[in-house]
Amino acid sequence: MGRCALDPPGMILLFSGGIDSYVAWHYLYNPQTVYFDLNTPYSEKEKRVVKKLIPSTIIESVIDFSTRQKGDHAFVPYRNLHLALLANEYADHIVIAGLKDDMVNDKNQTVFRQFSYLMSDMTKRKIIVMSPFWHMTKEQVVGWFLENGGTKEQLLSTISCYTKTKKKYCGKCPACFRKWCALRANGIDDLPFHNIPLMLEYKDKAEKGVYIPERNKTILKELKRYGI
Repeated sequence: MGRCALDPPGMILLFSGGIDSYVAWHYLYNPQTVYFDLNTPYSEKEKRVVKKLIPSTIIESVIDFSTRQKGDHAFVPYRNLHLALLANEYADHIVIAGLKDDMVNDKNQTVFRQFSYLMSDMTKRKIIVMSPFWHMTKEQVVGWFLENGGTKEQLLSTISCYTKTKKKYCGKCPACFRKWCALRANGIDDLPFHNIPLMLEYKDKAEKGVYIPERNKTILKELKRYGI
């Protein structure tokens, strides 16, 4: 897997402190990053990680989603459209690190093209909203990082947890489960996971083929190795 041959100076990368956007920063040769503080229950711990991992990240507090989050998956309607519009203040080339195995209705290749068309039409400039990882799953993104000089310590320093706890990794929520699977699939077994009912829920979905084949396979493989 090669890197994306894009020009960083005309680009802004939305950085959350998570694995996907952190690896994207390396993959795209360290473009400028921005973090939008949405005033969610997990924003403060995200900001701490963001500042530590990429100190040059711009921190913006221009929008409040504190009352808009829905469910255990921290779903916010139109979140990525809002973020793309805000990021356009910094660059016309906007990177949001979506993955091949994401299942979010505002974070996929088709909708990013629609964002690009809408914003370009409104501004009369060529706006591109993209991800470099539409051809890669989370497991493959982690694998690329490790194969290209990244360390497990760096990956373990990222945050993807949507709970109110101050910990970077609660080991119980859906975001932590997905991180757990991707790391274990690449030989990193350092993180525990404690939510057996959630594991069984994901197992059932994977067996029913709810996700793409690669993601279903990873879930079932790692749960079997875990003993479920």
